[in-house]
Amino acid sequence: MATDRKLLGEATTSLKEHQQRVAQRKSLLNAKLKSCLSGKSRIVLEIGCGHGHWLTDFAAVNKDVPCVGIDLIGNRIERANRKASRVGLDNVHFLKAEANEFLDQLPVGLGIELVFILFPDPWPKKRHWKNRIMNTGFLDKLSDRCLEGARLHFRTDHRDYFDCAANAVAFAGKWNLLNDAPWPFERETVFQSKADSYQSLIAEKRKI
Repeated sequence: MATDRKLLGEATTSLKEHQQRVAQRKSLLNAKLKSCLSGKSRIVLEIGCGHGHWLTDFAAVNKDVPCVGIDLIGNRIERANRKASRVGLDNVHFLKAEANEFLDQLPVGLGIELVFILFPDPWPKKRHWKNRIMNTGFLDKLSDRCLEGARLHFRTDHRDYFDCAANAVAFAGKWNLLNDAPWPFERETVFQSKADSYQSLIAEKRKI
């Protein structure tokens, strides 16, 4: 019994510590967003930006557009910010953040105009499909933080993931697939350069 109480106490402490870390992380993210996007009403978002090559090039061509790239790996974000600094861009910011937490902490009054998800982890094993970012729950949440007419751009070299993503968009209820829309900006990513082939989709937020 004493052992059970000890284990329960350790689990409770561990949960509290985790909750504290999450709260601290969200608070820091919110402060960073308010700082770098003060006075802005719209952004272009890349989820899973890696080392920032693609978004930096996009921002260089669209200097009047505030751009944000997020990734879970800290050293990628550090390299991305150094790259943007070297070329003197002040309209692109790279932040370490999980996508759902980013949407939660996005300041009120700031909407997403364009979203790019380029060659994300396909999580090929069926037991890991729940980790795929292109799911109906996330797509609904993303739509809620997007401006009217916002567009989502998704690209992958994993055919099964592409089919699942297209189905998720169709069933999410808040997006319309655009079969003939042109891809707005082409720069080859690292993963794209290694792919034999790839598939792309574009979806537009439905008018309410």
